[in-house]
Amino acid sequence: MPKASAVRLILQAVEDRGWAACLVPAERRFDLWRELNERFERGEFDELFFEERLRYFEQPIVEAPEWARSILIVAIPDPAFSIRFGWQGREIALSVPPTFIRWQELGEPRVRRLLEERMGQGTVRADIAALPRKLLAARAGLARYGRNNLTYVEGMGSYHRLASLYTSVPCDDGTWRDLEILDSCEACGACIPACPANAIDPERFMVHAERCITYWQEKPEDVSYPEEIDFSWQDQFIGCMRCQTVCPHNQGLLKVEEAGPPFAEEETAAFLRGVTVEELTDETVAKLRQHDILDYLELLPRNLVALLRRAEVEASDTHVGYSDGAR
Repeated sequence: MPKASAVRLILQAVEDRGWAACLVPAERRFDLWRELNERFERGEFDELFFEERLRYFEQPIVEAPEWARSILIVAIPDPAFSIRFGWQGREIALSVPPTFIRWQELGEPRVRRLLEERMGQGTVRADIAALPRKLLAARAGLARYGRNNLTYVEGMGSYHRLASLYTSVPCDDGTWRDLEILDSCEACGACIPACPANAIDPERFMVHAERCITYWQEKPEDVSYPEEIDFSWQDQFIGCMRCQTVCPHNQGLLKVEEAGPPFAEEETAAFLRGVTVEELTDETVAKLRQHDILDYLELLPRNLVALLRRAEVEASDTHVGYSDGAR
């Protein structure tokens, strides 16, 4: 298949799904790692954060498949999900922000299946590219950064999932732009006071990712929160959306879906005790898989405690039942 035709078919397949995409030469992966490393050397990343979250990209970039000629970066609209937990005779709905679950359905595996369906299996090789996706999307012109360092895509806001794949389709001249922040961010600043951890610094481009609530939420149970992070700030099952919900670019764009059936009160109690997967019933394990949160089982005790306490306080203040929307 001619190179130009293959590129058009790939981009058209993605756009027909209501997604957005760009293609850049595979060699650009080295520019991504070089930029991350240079920012680290300039002190823009906390050392522990860099080693835990970004150092990982170095080896996969070096070991990219030999057949890779381009990188496909795709933005897919992604909803938040509601998960309901029975507790003290009530049902508490907790939110999971976009991107945290449903990777098989909305991430790279879905894009690869789409390419096979539209172009024929074996016509174009494609495989997951472990790359810093936000930086790739911004450099490729697919997205622009917000003040909160999240990427924004036209018509999706920050409520999208980025998927990156190596492909065998040659690409010689893909766009590679300077990093841009949304024009409105300069005069807005709504996200800055919305972050209780002060992770968003108006004096610099990079946020202090090591202060982000999400960063600490994802740590194991035996890692304590630092003194400057208040346990009660959590308002999501996992992750945080404070800087996104106040953003003018996101208004009216968030969709919320039910992740699955509610967890019974005895299941919630088991999670709070910190049980292992071996201690759970087959039914509960199946339900965790259906919600796509089995990988978060270790984090459930700490995160649930904070959110259940918050829900109790809010219910007491408003005199409404948990099923009426308390978070």
